[in-house]
Amino acid sequence: MDGIYFYSFFWIVWVIATFFMKKTAWRTMVAAVALITIILSSVSLNIGGFQITLSFLFLFFLSCYYAAKQSRRKLVYMAIAVLTVAFAYTSFQLLVFFDPVWIWMDHRWMLAILLVILCFLFYENIQSRLLCLVIGSCQGEMLYSIISQKISFSYIIGSYSFLDTLSLSACCTFIWALVDYIPVYIDGKKQIRGTRQP
Repeated sequence: MDGIYFYSFFWIVWVIATFFMKKTAWRTMVAAVALITIILSSVSLNIGGFQITLSFLFLFFLSCYYAAKQSRRKLVYMAIAVLTVAFAYTSFQLLVFFDPVWIWMDHRWMLAILLVILCFLFYENIQSRLLCLVIGSCQGEMLYSIISQKISFSYIIGSYSFLDTLSLSACCTFIWALVDYIPVYIDGKKQIRGTRQP
């Protein structure tokens, strides 16, 4: 069922931010973004003949806002990374549409894994990976919708299928960051215990 991964991921993010994170401005923002995205996911509007969900627009413009704060050199690098992710997203979606025989499992999982690998090749920190993931996926979604319209195929930009793929990709990114953090956390604990010994 489309939307199950999206709702599960964003509700988990909201619960963790609301009940487990320290009361900071970052915690408030994370909880607000998760809740707003969930609320806007069922609302869509028509722009230039395209039907677009508000959650798609919200995530896209929010990511662009934070990406624009980077230096010019980093913006050029991110533009290259984002275009790569966008073309990969569109190419995979076209493969699913024209030649689905190659899709041997849930296409949302396959696409999510592909996007995560690409983001990991370009960036090392989780913030840049997420920005690249969201902006690249959104641009790929828009490009795919333009191609779909050219062949008289109606397509909703930012549908639950898109949000599922984005949620799966973000979840994999978070899990990988957590796995990377565990050895650092263990080493820190060992150092603290070592300093306490007489």
